[in-house]
Amino acid sequence: MREITLDLTRFEEKISLHSYLKETLNFPFYYGANLDALHDELSSEVQPTRIIVRYPAHPAGQMASYLPRLLRVFRDTAQENYHLEFVYQQMD
Repeated sequence: MREITLDLTRFEEKISLHSYLKETLNFPFYYGANLDALHDELSSEVQPTRIIVRYPAHPAGQMASYLPRLLRVFRDTAQENYHLEFVYQQMD
């Protein structure tokens, strides 16, 4: 099983977050850098993959409202794609 760690604790805005996701998750050059595109890319994963998501307990900036939506996309996608497993670690 492939294992990837996403450290989301340092992000305060969406643009750099999606650049990080694209690079870390090895998404194609045409990745749309939004939640719909994230869902689409994760849904197409066919290799067993565990993604460890480290996220801040108190997100800053745009992430205060965006992080809950992002985590919901992860949870929804894992329910749809049995190849994915997410492990969540809330950081203080």
